[in-house]
Amino acid sequence: MGKKLITYLVAAICTVIVINIPSAFGATASFNDYPFLYKGIRSLGMGSAYTAVGKDAEALFYNPAALYEMGFQLSLFDPAVEIDNGVTDLAQDVLDAMDLETEQERSDALFAIIEKNQGKPLHIRFALFPHVAVKNVAVGILGQGRGDIKLHSPLSSAGAVELHGGYEYGPVAGFSMGLPLTGLRAGAGAKYIARSWLNKNFTIADIASESFDFDQEKIDKSDISFDIGFLYDIPFLSMLKPQAGLSLLDITDIDFEDGGKIPQRLNLGVSIHPEVPYMASLILALDYQDVTGAYEQDDSFGKRLHLGAEAGFLKNHIILRAGLNQGYASLGVGIDVWAVKLTYANYKEEIGVYAGQDKDERQAIQLVIGW
Repeated sequence: MGKKLITYLVAAICTVIVINIPSAFGATASFNDYPFLYKGIRSLGMGSAYTAVGKDAEALFYNPAALYEMGFQLSLFDPAVEIDNGVTDLAQDVLDAMDLETEQERSDALFAIIEKNQGKPLHIRFALFPHVAVKNVAVGILGQGRGDIKLHSPLSSAGAVELHGGYEYGPVAGFSMGLPLTGLRAGAGAKYIARSWLNKNFTIADIASESFDFDQEKIDKSDISFDIGFLYDIPFLSMLKPQAGLSLLDITDIDFEDGGKIPQRLNLGVSIHPEVPYMASLILALDYQDVTGAYEQDDSFGKRLHLGAEAGFLKNHIILRAGLNQGYASLGVGIDVWAVKLTYANYKEEIGVYAGQDKDERQAIQLVIGW
């Protein structure tokens, strides 16, 4: 049963996300997106421009200095799911194939599905980040499962399905404090993350025969990293409430060896918070992330550029978000009713080597129960 469950999981992941890559850029998918630990739905809706925004626990992953004066927050249960357009049809095809009686029938059906979707990357993510925050301090526990897949030729001896995925978990904490210079705050954070990861190519026979043993193939590693950040109230154009942020994240890298690495990187950001009639709040933000080029996949300027906006209405019970993530539009909406929050984001991630090459469109939704 254990092996069969893992096989079904691999098959389901293969179905969970299909990325439609424009034919003008070729049929072969590439995975040159930047490795990450966690992305919150709020920041995704804002084009991931978040270094000088914050005031919630997502700041732990962008700039711990932005935890300053965030007030009390308690997230008891906050599942987030990220999938792609068109996932339902592909998922049903694979699950139907796995229900066939014989191994030969399953192989033939899987062969046809992969051949039809050859060259398309797949992506899925499920995350939980319960946390508590009081004024300048935030503590949480991250639990997350992810999968990134490429479908190759069903006849490939190297495997028709290439899977990179698994799960990770661990505590995350940070704090912020004011410094003697007026308007300047500093913050620090730490993460201890354990990862169980799989880098594996599957043939059609592997999947159809239900012979894969996850425990023997997975890579188990853990690492600790530290973050520091600064947030400064710019002392001019006070009606716009401008801020500048700087953060050095994942100092010494989060290194899982064969299970992957998230490099140390330097991010810069600015934001303004003007008061606008009929709006409870308005934030406009700009980020340039990975200033020093720690992501070795490329040197693309556009992939590191992020712009975002957030507008709150009805005492921030309804929030609209928009932005540009790596040159692609992102949209988001949030509804906050007492102890229940529902947040949605549509964004695109660049999986090519330059902005505008291969986009991966993703839908993300999160339900939060807490205050």
